[in-house]
Amino acid sequence: MTTLSLTDADRAAFAAASNSEAPPGTIVHDFDALLDYLGTDGIPVSPKTSEFAIARLPELNALRTHPVPIGLSRGRQVSYPHVDGLHLLLRFSRLGKVDRSTTTPRMVLNPEMVAKWQLLNPTERYFSLLERWWSFADYEQERFRLASRMAEYRLELVKRRRPGSRARKTDDKWQVAIFGLLGMKQIALMQLFGLLDILSDPAVSGNGWQIKRMVATPWGLSACATYLQAFRYTSTGLLERLFNPAGEDSAVAEDPSADDMDRPPFFTWADAVIPFFPAWQNSIGEPDAVEPFRGSVTFKVSLGAGVWRRIVMPAERDFDDLARFILDAFQFDDEHLYQFLYQDEYATQRTFDDPRCSDVDEYYADEVTLGEAGLFPRQLVEFRYDFGDDWRFDVLVEKLDASDTRAKPALLAKEGKAPRQYQ
Repeated sequence: MTTLSLTDADRAAFAAASNSEAPPGTIVHDFDALLDYLGTDGIPVSPKTSEFAIARLPELNALRTHPVPIGLSRGRQVSYPHVDGLHLLLRFSRLGKVDRSTTTPRMVLNPEMVAKWQLLNPTERYFSLLERWWSFADYEQERFRLASRMAEYRLELVKRRRPGSRARKTDDKWQVAIFGLLGMKQIALMQLFGLLDILSDPAVSGNGWQIKRMVATPWGLSACATYLQAFRYTSTGLLERLFNPAGEDSAVAEDPSADDMDRPPFFTWADAVIPFFPAWQNSIGEPDAVEPFRGSVTFKVSLGAGVWRRIVMPAERDFDDLARFILDAFQFDDEHLYQFLYQDEYATQRTFDDPRCSDVDEYYADEVTLGEAGLFPRQLVEFRYDFGDDWRFDVLVEKLDASDTRAKPALLAKEGKAPRQYQ
């Protein structure tokens, strides 16, 4: 197994962070405060985006160790970047999930994952959340580009903001550019995890978070630099070297092995960091695997106002079967490509593509059954068909019936005349 090249400065920064009374930043305290706030009742969320209800955002901001001055009376979640970052970690840690069993969906605690969280010490909680950010959330944000981009942007920011840097405090053009590439949620997370020390300006009516000064911490400089270095040992890093063969931050002591190429970069990074943090013995992991649902799933499929079909499908059928049955129910041919999109219970975008597609982001539709997809009542799935004419069907999950063991799909009811497929 290959190892990262650590400088003396890296070793000193890691040792100093380990010897502190608490993990870097305020993330562990602030995240625990969020979990306590969710309690047993949860927080109302938007039906479409699963973001926290606007009325709750000031309260959530006030829970933080250092609430950010916000001069907005009705700001959206994006206006509260630290709350937005905590929301992201809540989803990707699987500690929070969306309950859509009532008219107003709510973000609630996942009891299984909370039990695992409570067994972790503060250091283990810190690195569990860091893994969820760097290993999973980065990939969702960078689905259509090299996944190392966010790591590159973070390193560029901390390098430009290192103590004693000659970068001008009012380098507005550069700062706007890097903020645009990263997004304010990433900046907030960098502060929460202690990668940056940030001083905020007082609130100004009509303005959101305003940054007065930011300085990279030694921990932030070393953690960001070595994590980007870890990408060289992965298949992602192989692509990176094709485009950036002489990148100064890509250098490592030796070429990666075949086993290293298949490892997530966070694991390679952790191998170098763990010796400095003896308290880091465990991580939160994933929820236990759930057996596929068996029975039937009833959908109400709508195409415009007043035109719908209610269909029932055996849960053992896959999404390709569902696509064919929907098209047949609306008397459409199946000559074009399609895609299913929906948010799962963790508010993560899921996509299942036509098996005829040459390349997909996640899964082909014939690789996942309805019972394996984690569908639940009141969930809305979008079915896009024929990307030229762009037909969009709303597929509402109405019922899951474990007692219905039917072998074939059926059309239960219909309303309205389907539009002509070709005008």
